[in-house]
Amino acid sequence: MSIDDTVTPSDRFTGCLLGLAIGDALGMPARGGPRAEPITGYESLSGPDGEHLALAGQFTAHTELALCLIESIVSTNGFIDPEAAGFRFVRVLRAEHAHFLDPTSRAAIELAAESGDYQAGLVGDGPVEPGPAARVAPVALTHTLGRLNIELLVREVMRSTLLTHASPEAVNGALAMAYALNLVVRRETLPEMLIEDVLAFIDEDEVARSLRVAAESVRGRADPAALLDQLAASGSIGDAVAAALCLFATAPDDIERAVLTAANLPGDASAIGAMAGALCGAWIGARALPLSLVDGLEGRMYILMAAPSLYRTAQRRAGLFLQLHQRP
Repeated sequence: MSIDDTVTPSDRFTGCLLGLAIGDALGMPARGGPRAEPITGYESLSGPDGEHLALAGQFTAHTELALCLIESIVSTNGFIDPEAAGFRFVRVLRAEHAHFLDPTSRAAIELAAESGDYQAGLVGDGPVEPGPAARVAPVALTHTLGRLNIELLVREVMRSTLLTHASPEAVNGALAMAYALNLVVRRETLPEMLIEDVLAFIDEDEVARSLRVAAESVRGRADPAALLDQLAASGSIGDAVAAALCLFATAPDDIERAVLTAANLPGDASAIGAMAGALCGAWIGARALPLSLVDGLEGRMYILMAAPSLYRTAQRRAGLFLQLHQRP
């Protein structure tokens, strides 16, 4: 596969964020538990007693928190201000769809609302949830224009992660996803080489071990369907990132296939879908996204307004944009 340079950077930004929200929204109904029929499109979500929980096409807290990061980055000229981002996270906690927050994120945001410390993320019981990686796209996008400052990218990913999660695995998982997106938007790798390039960048831990398993599948040495089920079922950030990168590597030009496959996986299908959708959307651009997926997405106008603002902020941070004012 060759690299297509005809997709403009601004279209990659919009495609990435729309893809994130699309994958998130398609996987949202899976939060209702095991299903008799596969997910084939946007569906609503109801509780065990039949109460309405979310509309068809509604995205979850993964996209809500990503939008919070965009607002924070734009308001602080291209950097993560933990207090500005944390204040917005608290608003999600008090909003209608706060029930989508994972337990660690909810507890960390509640604690931060009381203490005012928005960098005291928590370490929860059990596997580290994939939330920090599912929402990291705005941070990654901000660093795709101009020269890449690796130390600054790592610092900003860490700040975005520590808003809720404090484990090194959470930071490394979010960093793996951020670096993958950075490479895709910059067009510095091919989809089938992406996992190997990310492995050369991140620390050696459970995230890296999961990525190595996914790399074997991409090389054709493992059954991809069985591997995806295995990775998704664990619920860990490392396995979720590995599943998302595997989906992208095997179907970079077919976002619908990637996100619907993710939606029907066990575990946090919306997180895996958000990451796979972000990667595919960044690769093909917003103009190539299926109209049915864009038109059916609740809240798409928030994405379509946020993406250009984030792009202009990234331009200014990279020294590539000068705001001109007309003389009176």
